[in-house]
Amino acid sequence: MQTAVPSVRAQHVHRRTYLRPLDEEGTQFETPDEAHARVIGHQQWLWERQVGRPLNREEALELHELAGLMLARHTSMSGRVKWMGGTDLVKERAAGAFNCCFSLARTPADLVDIFWLLLNGCGVGFKPVVGLLSGFPSSITSVRIVPSERTDRGGAEDSSEHIDIAAGTWRITFGDSAKGWAKAIGMLFGEKPRVRELVLDFSELRPGGKRLRGYGWISSGWEPLSRSMASIARLMQRAAHRPLDEGEIIDTINHLGTVLSSRRSAQCCVIETEQTTLRGLIAELGWYADFKTDRWERGEGQREQSNNSIGFLRKPEPAVIEELLRRILPTGEPGFVNVEHARRRAPEMEGFNPCFEILLSDKGFCNLVQNVWHRFNGDLAGLLRAQWIAGRANYRQTCVSMRDGVLQLPWNDAQKLLRLCGVSPTGAVAWEGISDPKMLEAVRDAAIAGADSMADEFGTPRARRVTQVQPAGTSSKALGLEGDEVHEGAHLALSRWIFNWVNYPHNDPTLPLFEAAGYRMRPNPNDPTGVLICFPVEYPASPAFTKVLDPATGEHLEVNQESAVSQLERYRLLMNHYVQHNCSITINFDDAEIPAMVDWFMEHWDEFIGVSFLKRNDPFATAEQLGFKYLPQECVSRERYEAYASTLSHVDLSGDTSGELLDLGECATGACPIR
Repeated sequence: MQTAVPSVRAQHVHRRTYLRPLDEEGTQFETPDEAHARVIGHQQWLWERQVGRPLNREEALELHELAGLMLARHTSMSGRVKWMGGTDLVKERAAGAFNCCFSLARTPADLVDIFWLLLNGCGVGFKPVVGLLSGFPSSITSVRIVPSERTDRGGAEDSSEHIDIAAGTWRITFGDSAKGWAKAIGMLFGEKPRVRELVLDFSELRPGGKRLRGYGWISSGWEPLSRSMASIARLMQRAAHRPLDEGEIIDTINHLGTVLSSRRSAQCCVIETEQTTLRGLIAELGWYADFKTDRWERGEGQREQSNNSIGFLRKPEPAVIEELLRRILPTGEPGFVNVEHARRRAPEMEGFNPCFEILLSDKGFCNLVQNVWHRFNGDLAGLLRAQWIAGRANYRQTCVSMRDGVLQLPWNDAQKLLRLCGVSPTGAVAWEGISDPKMLEAVRDAAIAGADSMADEFGTPRARRVTQVQPAGTSSKALGLEGDEVHEGAHLALSRWIFNWVNYPHNDPTLPLFEAAGYRMRPNPNDPTGVLICFPVEYPASPAFTKVLDPATGEHLEVNQESAVSQLERYRLLMNHYVQHNCSITINFDDAEIPAMVDWFMEHWDEFIGVSFLKRNDPFATAEQLGFKYLPQECVSRERYEAYASTLSHVDLSGDTSGELLDLGECATGACPIR
């Protein structure tokens, strides 16, 4: 299989997202070939570790086949594996290579686990449980912060605490390591002495801007951690002598998600309810429905970190769905989930990952693999083979120990028992079989058969669930080819042809290369330090596009005007004929569509688990008409696309050594981490 030539946008997204630094200063980075070899090496390590010997000829050929699928941009490992796979760190901290997890937030040890996983780059779903997490004694009237004056790493790695009853002080000294930070939150929520002053000592911590050994991303330093811990301490003072309520537990975990800089901490929270009427729901969870409303105005920006949803244990009445959709239209929150149906699919299910494609137990993990389905048009046998290969690769990623010296033992137990996989399509809407139930079931069964065959060869439990659909935002952009970008996950792109304006720092070393190659550039009106570069993007044809006449230009466009019900029907089709977990999809809608959407939910509630929602924008509207200073994506005609693309010359990005991530305008709610 030939190595595919990626589009310029895909090259840059891949370089800025998945290529690791080769030195601690971050001045030298892997080449794409070196990153590819590292990820394949991770698969080889997993396989050989499990069988206890070098791969035989047949196994090595299969690994070579997987490598070819990846080079051709037909198959992709998860973003987490592409970033951390093959590193020494994930051989001792397996969670660093996992996309997502879920935990009840009930005990101090649970908070340690949650913080540890966030620090390792793993997205965390959680559910607050009231009872054992409590505030301070009322005697603690003072919280003092000791700043760090260090100019480099080298401080004590382990956290410690010292209680001086006579002096009336309780000092928690934070260690200069992820493990130290995680253990410190357990000290804060553990047995609390009746003293006058709490001292939060950050003097052992390195400053921000230093690259972290093993992880590869940039340290945020002690300041964000100190702000987070001080906020949590104030919250615990307000909760003196009582258990934290659900909102306070959510706030605590949201604060923990604010301490990283170049690595986002994705979270989601689900609170379940038996209520089915609007009056009952407002009485029980009205506070939760408004939890993120006006968060910035109220100084509660930490609440941006998680997506919050209401989990229904019984089918709600139509008025409930209508009210929630009307709330969602301007704010995007709260979502709603059919927990009853989720538990029919997964009886052990307690919650979800931040993008909602995986049904997870308490202390449950999942890792993902995806295939670009439309690149197998006309080759069903090739797609079935790729699904089988991906299922086997995905299963190998489950063959690790979660005993890392921090996580509670139930994490390892759940991993060994469930072996959750997540083989996903991307580019699904341009695949020839997207409307054919039998073809969907065939590709589903191929992925399951692959995972099962790997389990049987290892003599280990089969994966409880194998198939899902993930949003695939950044990964799909990184898989683009010239003239063949990838519709993300189960979504239809905004238009067949778009101009994608991507933000770069004004001092980015690649800007002169793009200017010389003829790319349009302009200052970012939202960022005085940013420069926008215009990338021409062409997506594959899809019958879901509508051919229309642009009233402003008189040109014909192929745009996404798909109704919300049509999008929901694609969700339902995938759920019934491909997905074992959930299909993560964002439904675009407007106010006029709400009655039809309510009817759809009432008819198909028992086939639904959960989706995201976003207000629909007119593809012909200007930025000014929509209330924005610029549009990251502009719909254009084929003629405008080709006219611009023809003016561009080659850009050699092989010398790009910037550590800056591209601002792709994604993950605005903290939902899906880039890496």
